[in-house]
Amino acid sequence: MSTTPAQDGTQWFLHTWRDHILEPVETALTVLDEEHTELAAEQAGLEEFLQRLRAVDPVEQPSSPVGTRSRQSAADPVEALRDAYTDTVLAVDHYESVYDESLVENVAIEFGPDYAALFHPETNVGFSPPLKRSLVGATEQAIDERTSLDRAVKIEQESMREYRGSLQEIIETLDSTVVPEWYRETFQSDVTALLKQRQDQLHSSVHRFETHEFCTYMYEEQLWTYPVLTSLARLQESVDS
Repeated sequence: MSTTPAQDGTQWFLHTWRDHILEPVETALTVLDEEHTELAAEQAGLEEFLQRLRAVDPVEQPSSPVGTRSRQSAADPVEALRDAYTDTVLAVDHYESVYDESLVENVAIEFGPDYAALFHPETNVGFSPPLKRSLVGATEQAIDERTSLDRAVKIEQESMREYRGSLQEIIETLDSTVVPEWYRETFQSDVTALLKQRQDQLHSSVHRFETHEFCTYMYEEQLWTYPVLTSLARLQESVDS
């Protein structure tokens, strides 16, 4: 027997309504997946840069006086460092779309302005052994920061998947936006339990990061900061319970 137009309309409405409820969580998963991909690429780029950095010999002689334009030779460590950074950190696929900064600007943001001066093509800063050790440490720290953030992203991904499953279980028990009287107590209990669970998480931490700050950073381009709470609010506002 064919489906009637009324039935088609009801099914379309339910499908659209469920998508509306789940949209914040689904969007969060997309954001987290993109962040994981970018962090993995940046970590790999920094690790490759670190290897090349360690192979660059420091200069023992004193640097040129401040304000003196130094001549760069083919063997100059500054040129080697610039090439290494360009070939690794700046070469990640998303660099232009996400950062779009010059080499010196990116080094200043990544490691600090003192290191940025070293990477300037006309620098008078000598690549001394202490500066090399310091730059190695700064690069290792940048790698560690991305490793930590990526662990937090993975924890949040798993959490979002679990909440998506729980939300799907709740909304798929409804065949309209009217909650049957016999089901209302269970419905409210399930929603309240999810709400409390997520609120408790927001007052804790995700890996090394305070969860509120993590969400603010991760979802800064969205119209919401808390995807699960937004989905739950949409659900509660859209049903007659």
